[in-house]
Amino acid sequence: MFRKPTTTTTSNEDAVNLALATIREEFTVMPRFCFHQPLDYHEVTLPPEIGELAIDPASKLPIPSPFYRFGYSPDNTEHYLSWGKYDYHLLLEVVRTHLGYEDGLSILDLGCSTGRVLRHFQANWESSQWILHGCDIQALAIHWMRQCFPDHFVVTTTSTLPHLPFADNTFDFIYGISVFTHIKFLWDAWLLELRRILRPGGVMVQTIHAETAWNFYFVHQNEDWVRASQPSRVYKNETMDVDFLHFGDIAVSQVFWRKDVAVKYWGRYFKIVETRPPPLHSFQDWIICCKL
Repeated sequence: MFRKPTTTTTSNEDAVNLALATIREEFTVMPRFCFHQPLDYHEVTLPPEIGELAIDPASKLPIPSPFYRFGYSPDNTEHYLSWGKYDYHLLLEVVRTHLGYEDGLSILDLGCSTGRVLRHFQANWESSQWILHGCDIQALAIHWMRQCFPDHFVVTTTSTLPHLPFADNTFDFIYGISVFTHIKFLWDAWLLELRRILRPGGVMVQTIHAETAWNFYFVHQNEDWVRASQPSRVYKNETMDVDFLHFGDIAVSQVFWRKDVAVKYWGRYFKIVETRPPPLHSFQDWIICCKL
């Protein structure tokens, strides 16, 4: 229901602007409308200003400005690049361990943002003809990728609905870092959708909030960014005391699983081949799955 306007308009234009503001306030909360971010009610949308780009000398790829890093090391470019490279090497080790081949792999970065990790697979594209895909619900991030990265990075704006615009059995390897940490009630449908587009024998890595993440937030509960995003139950219990917890909306949603419960539930859809504790720079556990 629309909220009753609290101001008096003086013209038709003012009335229209007020109505649009009310619509945005009421109907852009993501759990109500499962679309991409942002929902846009403007009649005209122009390309955003990207500005002059710095180039990473190692990969020859552009580096997003702090505004386009979406919270990942906005004030430290060296850390932004090294963090993404660290995660890249962990993922490459998973490919070598559980997939066993590398030439011509087709991969998908689910929730790629502006390529923090995906950028480092440039070397595999050059040496082994990897096919590189990325998708994200943040339209601005995908616009930046499309505008700034070479065309062989195939990127797509998607939605929070469990549907991806790829054919069955498309990818050899799928990974997502801090995606299922924000999926509340459609996690099972998302797993089925990812299984659909993964090739038989293909491998997937996803991260989750488990007991380590719960304890991390408990220890850091007095930090403003934690207070703004976590449920009070985490502050009261040093150890996780429920099988799972869903909290918040899409902007700050946090989803926790006890690791053994996640393995049991996810095992209905994939073969769970390995779990790993959080790596450096992270407090999220890794679940490594295989499509039989």
